[in-house]
Amino acid sequence: MTSFSKGIACFIVVLFSGVALISCKGDTAQQKEAPNRTAEPSRIGEEQRKHFEESQKTIVAKVNGVPVMMPELLQEMNAIAPQYIKPGQKRDPKTDEKIRKEALDLLIYRELAVQAAKKEGMKAPAGAVAEELKRIKGEMKTEETFRQNLAKLGITEEDLKRRIERGILVEMITEKEIFGKVTVDLDEAKKVYAKRKNFYKGPSGPLSFEEARPLIERELKTAAVQKREDEWIGALKKAARIEIAP
Repeated sequence: MTSFSKGIACFIVVLFSGVALISCKGDTAQQKEAPNRTAEPSRIGEEQRKHFEESQKTIVAKVNGVPVMMPELLQEMNAIAPQYIKPGQKRDPKTDEKIRKEALDLLIYRELAVQAAKKEGMKAPAGAVAEELKRIKGEMKTEETFRQNLAKLGITEEDLKRRIERGILVEMITEKEIFGKVTVDLDEAKKVYAKRKNFYKGPSGPLSFEEARPLIERELKTAAVQKREDEWIGALKKAARIEIAP
């Protein structure tokens, strides 16, 4: 078993893609034991169903008492996996663990953000939820495809709506607590230009400060956003009770 599966076997698909990037069903090509090709298909199907049902109930972490479930983790891992595992590339335990850690960190971050948003009294606008649901259905082309993908994920349309609501809450709270609190100081931009003026060049030669200003301010804002995000989520984590399942 790979490091992230923790002995739980199941089949995972990427949200609404129908493509499996990470499978935690049984053995892989990297494992010593070969699959039992003589096993009865009906028995294999029953085992898969039982393992899937087991994974649905598995808690991988708790954030202030709110559980983070295994299906959420595996779906997030599938979303992240293409960054580390290219087509045809063999997986390894070190990469698996890196993907798992990053996915779990993201889920904890989102749960903390959602809790912070609710504490602020924020609510996802019903119209925004409906619009996003409509967009997703549009990408699926047909209602049947949409339903099939929901079934693959083991969720209902109401579950999907709740996920959309949570996503909107994360956007709302981060807009307020991160982007809304980031400013770019003009004097700092001038200092950057003075130090690196030879770096800012256009087709006709060196750029003036006003010409380079949008580039400099974008650089400064990106750094400031990252700094503010680290500070904010760090404070949330410090005040939170986070339990990671062994």
